[in-house]
Amino acid sequence: MSGFEIWGDVDKFRTAGTESVEHLWAKVELDRRREAEREPWFPGEYRFEKKFADRVPDCLVYGGPVNRWIEIVAGSDQPYREKTREALRLGCVVHWVFHTEHREQQSAARAALEPELEGPFEFGEYDPRAGELDVGTPITFKNYAFPVEEFAEFQPEEILGYRKGKARIARRACGWDLGLFDLAGSHRRVIAMTRDGRRFKSLSPGQPDEDAVWDFPTKDGVKSLTENDRVTRLGPVGQPGNQDSR
Repeated sequence: MSGFEIWGDVDKFRTAGTESVEHLWAKVELDRRREAEREPWFPGEYRFEKKFADRVPDCLVYGGPVNRWIEIVAGSDQPYREKTREALRLGCVVHWVFHTEHREQQSAARAALEPELEGPFEFGEYDPRAGELDVGTPITFKNYAFPVEEFAEFQPEEILGYRKGKARIARRACGWDLGLFDLAGSHRRVIAMTRDGRRFKSLSPGQPDEDAVWDFPTKDGVKSLTENDRVTRLGPVGQPGNQDSR
């Protein structure tokens, strides 16, 4: 016996594979809080186990002031760093929420994330038996560094979620808005003019699109800076309907 009950129509919350009742409870409880407007809840559309780009978040709160990617951990380790970077790149803040009986996994998650943490952050916790749920504070670009490790970060055809058309990068200045980067100390919004990243335009913050600079950076310049750990992503890829998203 689990010591707690899950009631109502729960099929829409289930994952495609094997799932513990503890993991399922957290998703059902998130939806109950949404319906009752009881903390924690957020404005926006709640999507459970729905594909977003090439990933399937446990819960995605989409379309509110902030898109929230909520991952629930109840016994199996996750690619904490990889998922966090993917969610941030796609324009979401990230909540990691752990079952209280699996706090040892918080240590593994913190070890994976801590090298790039730059500000206050708290994991969420939940306890089905006590009926308690706390989603913690999210990881954002304000408290988490995103060093660029591969040139693929500048190739729209290679960015996760865009290869198969499951999501899209906003168009800007006749190219694809890859987002804001720190290029060896220079903050530039980089626009890929080809899917494979052969040519770029860029804008300084606040610069109008018509003044975008061609071939700054160059492909070779981006590769060299990336290989020498001189590039950091400062915001997500361009979000449709929000040119200056960060």
